[in-house]
Amino acid sequence: MFHNVVIGKPLVTPDNLFAFSFEDWDKNEFNDTLFTEERFLPKVMVEAGMVKSVNEVRRNQPKLCRTLNKIDFEEVKWGKNKIYICIGE
Repeated sequence: MFHNVVIGKPLVTPDNLFAFSFEDWDKNEFNDTLFTEERFLPKVMVEAGMVKSVNEVRRNQPKLCRTLNKIDFEEVKWGKNKIYICIGE
């Protein structure tokens, strides 16, 4: 499962957002970061390995069925798991 997600081209480099230093980015956080162009949140959650299907999100958390179009930084919680999402252009 990925814990960090970068959508599109962010305004700030992901190593500045997700890591303490460049060494931390290289050793730990880069392998834990998913880079995607998908903007529909349930599909992003499936790609990250957080849920098994989009229907699972629709049944249990319908408020998470949305498209991430605005530049933002979000935290999404599912049970005990969290993912941090950087939304770029």
